[in-house]
Amino acid sequence: MIKTVLLLLLATLLPAGCSNEPSSQPPQHDSQNGSEVKIGRLICGGHLSLAIVENRMQQELTTFHLKTVQNHDWNDVIRQMKSGELAGTFILSPLAMQMIREGLPAKIVMLADRNGNGFVLSKQYKSIDALKGKKAIIAVPHIFSQHHLLLYLALKQHHVPYSDVTVVGMPPRDMITSLKRGEIDGFVVGEPEGNKSVTLGIGWMAAISPTIWHNHPDHVFLASDRFISEHPDQLQQLITALKKGGLFIEKNPHQAAVMGEDYTGSSAAVFEQVLTQPADWIDYSDMIPSDDRIRALAEVMVDMGLWKELPENLADYTDQRFILKATAETAR
Repeated sequence: MIKTVLLLLLATLLPAGCSNEPSSQPPQHDSQNGSEVKIGRLICGGHLSLAIVENRMQQELTTFHLKTVQNHDWNDVIRQMKSGELAGTFILSPLAMQMIREGLPAKIVMLADRNGNGFVLSKQYKSIDALKGKKAIIAVPHIFSQHHLLLYLALKQHHVPYSDVTVVGMPPRDMITSLKRGEIDGFVVGEPEGNKSVTLGIGWMAAISPTIWHNHPDHVFLASDRFISEHPDQLQQLITALKKGGLFIEKNPHQAAVMGEDYTGSSAAVFEQVLTQPADWIDYSDMIPSDDRIRALAEVMVDMGLWKELPENLADYTDQRFILKATAETAR
């Protein structure tokens, strides 16, 4: 079961959920009317395909102009999705699922990436096994994050009781400093923060996520039901461009790392290493949020106590039409 500290953190990290009853109609925005589409993002390597589209493929978006909205806190993303300020957002996969479960009218329309995370420990711990009985404090970006799921699975694989660690939610930008100060004993985070900490000599890489859960879903693209139903042509153009952006990253890691420095918050040299060493540390080639992948996430969430039971309607959490069409088109 989730420990008391996690339950307390939920109150601060996740605002009250949406009601299943329709709220007042969100205001009309240019982002919903054909001229400009606003998509949310954080500084994160998992959002790199969005950088490729924004900086390289705007001319392919013939029915709208893409405008990305950078946030520094997931709570801002949640608020903007609920208010209708964003047509969609790149977001943590379990957080997207939690928002839908709480009633947000939205669907996961594609994966942003797979894998792409690292488990960093203080140098006082020589292995993950050494966490047993130490009551270590481990940070994750959000309680409803794939990083939290990966931590749970890594501990389970190393026979460390989940109750032996205290999990705290923390913005990734604060993790390296907190580890250096000794305020936490480690963190699980998306790249490039993990690799950056190793480069700075602060902590060591105890595991990369492909070794914990190979090809796990990482971030996803969550689109509002309104954007899906009222602007399907715009959404299809965007999804197709994002699919092409992912393929560009896979084929051109150096160029992608340079182009995405503002998106990853890291030098191109550091993120190029993430993209290439090893080759499957982060992957942008297969972006389909399949039923099996969504169910796998949900099952881990139930196993660790984030959810009490599986929803009966997991198929309703995704709309795969757009990425399936984009995948078929780019394969030709």
